[in-house]
Amino acid sequence: MKTITPKQKKVLDFITSFIQKNDYSPTLAEIARHFRKAPPTISQYLQVLEKKKILKREKGAVRGLSLAADSLKSITDQTVKRIGIVGFGIVGQAVKYGFSREEIHVYDKYKDSETLPRVVAKSDYLFICLPTPIKKDKSGIDLKIVNQNIHKIASLTKNTDKIIVIKSTIIPGTTKSFIKKYPQSLFCFNPEFLTERNFLQDFINSDRIIIGAEDNLVFRRVSALYQKIMPKTPIFQTDPTTAEMVKYMANCFLATKVIFANEMNEICQKLKIKYEEVKKMVAADSRIFDSHLEITTLGGFGGKCLPKDLLALKALAEKKGVNTKILEAVWQKNLDVRKIRDWEEIPFAVSRKGFGHRS
Repeated sequence: MKTITPKQKKVLDFITSFIQKNDYSPTLAEIARHFRKAPPTISQYLQVLEKKKILKREKGAVRGLSLAADSLKSITDQTVKRIGIVGFGIVGQAVKYGFSREEIHVYDKYKDSETLPRVVAKSDYLFICLPTPIKKDKSGIDLKIVNQNIHKIASLTKNTDKIIVIKSTIIPGTTKSFIKKYPQSLFCFNPEFLTERNFLQDFINSDRIIIGAEDNLVFRRVSALYQKIMPKTPIFQTDPTTAEMVKYMANCFLATKVIFANEMNEICQKLKIKYEEVKKMVAADSRIFDSHLEITTLGGFGGKCLPKDLLALKALAEKKGVNTKILEAVWQKNLDVRKIRDWEEIPFAVSRKGFGHRS
């Protein structure tokens, strides 16, 4: 540590402790109030720490104040976060893998795990990774599992600073309804963008991190959690409903891209040319890229994510009076080309009594 006076060290120690506890820095006024000093006096201490490159005050930094990189890294490396995971499928496993250096607690009703009350008690961040299956009549998604668990968790997090981080894919407006229903608990929506094939690596190599929160301090704390493991990944701050819509738009676009590729393949077959050759040259355009242009033996798209999310957004849009001709065409074409509808046989992909649920 560079040479500083005892008074300067006391200020630095307070800032360090504050960041360790809250994951964001104190304001000048908060520091002054703690030491019962005038803000100009505290500002002089901060200027010295800044000159010694121990502290940084820059535009865009959290609350206008941050520790220098070496000091911040030292703090974050030593501070272990307590993370709870509710639901231990692909998403839950990815969260555990990504935050493997932290203290992890897992609750899953159908697996050998800790109890829900214990996980909540032992965690500061609670990642909700529960299934949201398609309703049997295809009218949207069934939020029963999420609703039941959120109700229990909210009763245990009431009037605490624990943050409920929802990663389950839920229709836009759901997180906002939880905030309204459980005002004494803290919420944010943090979508995942994983492929089932590479879900662990997809988590730690995310293109972006999206945090939808109405409380700015919730955003800062969750953002700090991710910055610790993915310091170079862009983080977007938005409201919960926008964050929920991002997940649906992304998956519906990918579903549309898959069906477009299948249709182009049919045209190529009629022309007696090779689709793969056409695709290779088309995908060389950086605006298009080659993801989701493969033609599988089953055709179209399956699994549980793309079918579920397309149907859910389509149902929500129709309730809002929005014409969904494009999504309808994508879905109908998928039913035409994909004869094996595997999503109907995947546990928790379709909501129906006695299927995918243990009694």
